[in-house]
Amino acid sequence: MVQLQISAEGVILYATGDTEALLGFRPEELQGLPCELLHPQLLELGLHTHWVRRRDGEGTLIHAFVEVEPSGEYTLRMAHVFGNESERMKLAFQYALFRGLAFAAEYGDPELLDHLSRVERYTVWIARDALNLPEPDIARVTLAAYVHDVGKSAIPREILYKPAKLTDEEYRLVQTHTTKGWVVLEEVERHVRQQTPWLYDAKSWQWAKQVALHHHENWDGSGYPTGVSGQDIPLPARVVKVVDVLDALIQARPYKEGWPPDRVRDEFARKRGIEFDPGLVDWLMSQDWPQPNGEASAWRGEPGWLHF
Repeated sequence: MVQLQISAEGVILYATGDTEALLGFRPEELQGLPCELLHPQLLELGLHTHWVRRRDGEGTLIHAFVEVEPSGEYTLRMAHVFGNESERMKLAFQYALFRGLAFAAEYGDPELLDHLSRVERYTVWIARDALNLPEPDIARVTLAAYVHDVGKSAIPREILYKPAKLTDEEYRLVQTHTTKGWVVLEEVERHVRQQTPWLYDAKSWQWAKQVALHHHENWDGSGYPTGVSGQDIPLPARVVKVVDVLDALIQARPYKEGWPPDRVRDEFARKRGIEFDPGLVDWLMSQDWPQPNGEASAWRGEPGWLHF
């Protein structure tokens, strides 16, 4: 809980409580500032819910209770709507949105939901066990993995699901799903920031756009669309590239059997430092892999923040 004492003219006289966590200001930094800097209607009497502006320019959703004193000063008590669950609530919103975008992008693919489930398992496995990421970042990289192919929504279905080999021109068109995915996410992100800024999570969108654009880049720079190489490829994109190929190799398709673990290992070892991050490949090589039809839990731990 944060409490502000405000003059009849709307100037903050002093503040108590954890103002830095809620607003980004230390108590002494708030002193002398006009309260309208936080929100223009912040001094409305009674209980209200407002999106207030933090010091960093981002918005945060708060409950505010305002009383007026006999002296004409205002006492304002405020608390975050989501309390300690703010970050989790933001990620829950992104989860629903990104899953919806992934479903819309590849609607009609009968394997889509199973594919998303496997993507989740493999991404959590690598993000947690190989990279030791904190739980919120494990959630973020997995959310990004959901929308890695969102740009396919802009590719004609007759090309995406063509039963014969693609022509060179068709293949070049399919490759544009990376840049188109970036554009799609940029546009949706713009609306989220405008309409629900208190639920916007900047890192989730940054990683999602990086993955959509760069998940076909190669470690040696021979990939597309930008030809970036090595450590310059964003880490989330390097992870999702491994996940995408891992699922494609392990999973049976109408035109192929699922590969056994030894054959998958050989493929990753052969392309280590060419297509794939050597560190991620080395970690994969050190793991005991279950059979493709083994228990899902063998591939990763509990998904934690991903299940809200």
